[in-house]
Amino acid sequence: MVGGMEILLIGYGNPLRGDDGVGWRVIEEIANRQSSIAKSQRDNPQSAIRNPQLIAVHQLLPELAEPISEADLVIFVDASVAGEPGAMAVRAIEPAPPRIGAFTHHFDPAGLLGYAREVYGRFPRAYLVTVTAVSLGYEETLSPTVEAALPGLLAEIQKLCGL
Repeated sequence: MVGGMEILLIGYGNPLRGDDGVGWRVIEEIANRQSSIAKSQRDNPQSAIRNPQLIAVHQLLPELAEPISEADLVIFVDASVAGEPGAMAVRAIEPAPPRIGAFTHHFDPAGLLGYAREVYGRFPRAYLVTVTAVSLGYEETLSPTVEAALPGLLAEIQKLCGL
């Protein structure tokens, strides 16, 4: 955390579809780290570190616009199908008009930022962090390639958060 900055991490995808669950896994790993940090801080309250807010969802829904509008930084984490398997990519996201139709109720990150801007009048600095999937089949574990990319993914997210 940097001087009172509100950070929101949103991992999304389907944890029952192999590497598509990487966003959920990142949120789980960070939650586990926060838990161990919190335990160590009970003895020394002066060392308290403010943790990012963590959200894991199957898809990006309009309800996320409110917490997004309240954040100073939001980082979206998802699997990608583009690129070399296991490759990580980070890109800044700018708000775009939400593309909502009669048969869709979910957004992409840029559309969700645009929706937050339209409804709440503000949007945070935002990034999309992805890792290219190897397998999107019906399985509850990540492929060895994406599993091996996790430490780098977590390090990149920490860097973006300024932690």
